Amino acid sequence: MEERDSLRKKHWVSLDKRQECLALFQEGNGYKSTATMTGLNKYTVRDYRRRYAQGDDSWAYRERV
Repeated sequence: MEERDSLRKKHWVSLDKRQECLALFQEGNGYKSTATMTGLNKYTVRDYRRRYAQGDDSWAYRERV
């Protein structure tokens, strides 16, 4: 398992981009339009949107998610 994890590319979305996503969600944008506007992967943004819909916005403020 450790070998497999080392092969994965680790990509962190910047704090600024995550806060931009949060602001767009608060304006009423969905995950697809937010992904397009921010240039982020739509599946990553979809996960953020799901957490936002559940009332969790901690992902937008943590140093690394």
